[in-house]
Amino acid sequence: MYRMLIVDDLPIIVEGLVKMFGKKKPELELFQAFSAYQALEVLSRTRIDIVLSDIRMPGMEGTELLHEIKRRWPLCKVIFLTSFDDFHYVKNAISGGGFDYLLKTESDEGIVRSIDKAIAELDAQAEANRKLLEANFQSRQATLLMQQQYINELLKGRAPLSESSIRAKLRETGMGLSMELPVYVLLGRIDSWGGKGTREGRKLMLYAVQNIAAEKLQSTVRLSSAEMDDSNVVWLLQPMNGSGAESGEGEQDDAGKTWFEWVYGELDTIQANCRETIGLEVSFAISPSAVRWESLPEAYDALLSLMWGDQGTGSEVRLKGQSGHSAPRSSFEAAKMKLANRKTKKISLLGHYLENGGKADFNSLLDEIIDHAAEENRSGFVKLEVYHGLASVFLSYLNQYPLDGKLAAQIGLDRLSHADVNLSWEELRAYFRKLAELLFDNRDQPAVEDEHIVVHRVNEYINSHLAEDVSLAKLAGIVHLNPSYLSRLYKRTAGIGLSEYINMARTEKAKELLKHSAYKIYEISAMVGYDSRLSFIRFFKASMGMTPQEYRDS
Repeated sequence: MYRMLIVDDLPIIVEGLVKMFGKKKPELELFQAFSAYQALEVLSRTRIDIVLSDIRMPGMEGTELLHEIKRRWPLCKVIFLTSFDDFHYVKNAISGGGFDYLLKTESDEGIVRSIDKAIAELDAQAEANRKLLEANFQSRQATLLMQQQYINELLKGRAPLSESSIRAKLRETGMGLSMELPVYVLLGRIDSWGGKGTREGRKLMLYAVQNIAAEKLQSTVRLSSAEMDDSNVVWLLQPMNGSGAESGEGEQDDAGKTWFEWVYGELDTIQANCRETIGLEVSFAISPSAVRWESLPEAYDALLSLMWGDQGTGSEVRLKGQSGHSAPRSSFEAAKMKLANRKTKKISLLGHYLENGGKADFNSLLDEIIDHAAEENRSGFVKLEVYHGLASVFLSYLNQYPLDGKLAAQIGLDRLSHADVNLSWEELRAYFRKLAELLFDNRDQPAVEDEHIVVHRVNEYINSHLAEDVSLAKLAGIVHLNPSYLSRLYKRTAGIGLSEYINMARTEKAKELLKHSAYKIYEISAMVGYDSRLSFIRFFKASMGMTPQEYRDS
């Protein structure tokens, strides 16, 4: 889904275009601004793919806005609407990177054609980038797979940690890192796939994230990276000149501290590039100091715990690990730490896979959790702990995304709240695997008879949250569907577009408040989702043929 921002200092023009595009291009996520400065506020917090803007506005003209847009989002397509048929403005707009130029007298169909042309070019650019990335990925795949397999084994504690073994593997895989120097660990997490792609497509996008990071860091950093699971990437980092790593683990000289802060600062740029070029939001956690190679499993565990804890909640977070996590410890202390961290971490990770559609990773991790618990099972309490942990993951999911009665009957939800410790480990595995299969198979595929339920839930949310965010993206999250899919489903089932229903709901709520309450006009405008009293008046007049005050007095 592409995002389009409409900018004009006349609200009636903006609202008219929003209404028109809501009907003709419901797949677009629309944003609006009534000045160049408001537009910059939107652009500073959201990736925008297309901007449709007036070229002459008070305070900052469209050509100045164009410069700022291209600085923030170079791939954005900027189309100018103007009533001034002036060659000078046309020349400045196009030479400055504008995509197209239209007169305000242009018909709706002409404006839509220009938007369609911009979408086609965005699609073509995305496809070209995908093919280039795929070609590069294929050519390096054998080497990457060797490196990835070793990094996975190393961080998960499955690789020999002797100096000679590590040295031999670094040479064999061509990772370009030095055994003589300790290593910084950087963990990246895809916060949400947003319905993007197949499993293979997601692997390609994870590879793109690794490429983006490498391009930003390679001037001063030696690094190797690996995809750790369906949503995590890990980088092993060393300063290019060895500064900050020569004095040993946990110690940094001034140059090392400067280098570390530079890397940490660049994470913000990497996040912005991931947002713009591949449309993904990525969070990062980095070890605060270099760790010895034999301490890498503990350092990785600590970052995972940090990322999946309270501090890691949200999107595009940047975290520094706690100092001292990689201090020397006995094998018994290391075992205790791993056990404490990995139990909660892996259970939480199952919930992430269930939420984001990582079916293969979910099944693999479920097997790992149960196999490990079965090996360590010293009493029935271990099985009870695992049962309740798994049940909590599914109950949390089902509380957020309720099931219809037919599917609930298939699952047998009563077993989630009544643990049966007499089940064998294999029976426990089979039950939770079947439960996950049913949820994965039914996500994003509501049956025809349930489409009216989806529409009903969306309508209920809109009616009770008119003063809040009722964007397509927000509504899609409420019913756990892809935004484009929800837009099509809603129009097919309800017979009108989502934006049309939202406008109808706002009109009816405004009419009710105007006739049956003493609220002032500006208060009602906020209650039906308008920040500007003037925008509300223009909207109401366009809908009812009279101003709000005229309607109240009638």
